[in-house]
Amino acid sequence: MVNSFQKPILFIIFNRPDTTQKVFDAIRLVRPRQLFVAADGPRLGNIDDKYLCESARKIIQQIDWDCEIKTLFREENLGCGKAVSSAITWFFSNVEEGIILEDDCLPAESFFYFCEIMLNKYKDNAQVGMISGTNYLFGYNNSEYSYFFSKYSYIWGWATWKRSWILYNLNHKYFPDKQFLLNYFNDDLAANYYFNEFSYFETNKIDTWDIQWSAIMIFNKLYSVVPLDNQISNIGFRGAHQDDKSYLSLNMPTKNIDLYSLKNPKKIERDNNLDYISIRNIVFKVSKKSFLKNLLVVIFKKKYRDVIKNILTLNFFKMIFFNHSNHGDNNKI
Repeated sequence: MVNSFQKPILFIIFNRPDTTQKVFDAIRLVRPRQLFVAADGPRLGNIDDKYLCESARKIIQQIDWDCEIKTLFREENLGCGKAVSSAITWFFSNVEEGIILEDDCLPAESFFYFCEIMLNKYKDNAQVGMISGTNYLFGYNNSEYSYFFSKYSYIWGWATWKRSWILYNLNHKYFPDKQFLLNYFNDDLAANYYFNEFSYFETNKIDTWDIQWSAIMIFNKLYSVVPLDNQISNIGFRGAHQDDKSYLSLNMPTKNIDLYSLKNPKKIERDNNLDYISIRNIVFKVSKKSFLKNLLVVIFKKKYRDVIKNILTLNFFKMIFFNHSNHGDNNKI
């Protein structure tokens, strides 16, 4: 590994100095040459926010390597949607490509170098829209390659190019209809999942940015590069839209990739098998305490019987009831 990581990194923080410190420590290991830090401002009337936001920002003062640092510290709170999306736009007004980490996305060390390799390899390939650090295979692996191409866009630790982000619009108003999604995914479960996500967003007007990004990726038929070994552990229990500590998608184990033996897929095409498994793990990423309840609801509604059969063949029960506190060879978690 090189002494100074060459790809620019955007670090998005807010009011969680505890998780911010852990992610910063992971960034510090690779000593990036360029580090951009964006912080939303404290919420109006929230007494704790001012202190917590200031504490999170002070962590950046721990930089002790040769690094070009740029900051975007907001005085007022913009909210999740505008704060994150405008930070990424600011980032790509300065660079052509880079890595994006939020303050609760703890990476394995190999995540940075995997992104670097993929950013270089697919820089000029218009079919590839982003590189994901997270996968939802939970250890399932039947591929001969080190990563696969997916139609899903996972943004817990990711990387992309300015050429992709230029497509983004926070006020995106057009979302794929059910038939478009069915044709695109060729999977009823995936189509229903995304249709419900888009419908909920349109109806409730939740303050987020990633649903719009998913829609843009789908409309433009862009692939994500997804590593076969999960690279990101989400350590945030107080996220904007999630507050259940027992969700399986939180604190997922990570494993460093052997980058010297990296095996590239021969073609840029979707791995239908791994995407099929991933979306089922996403849809059924229920907490342990509610798993049986939700399973009974599905059975009684007589929906997705084929899904249940497939889940059972993938040892889903083992995934639910076994302890996943082992974080592979990423001892920092």
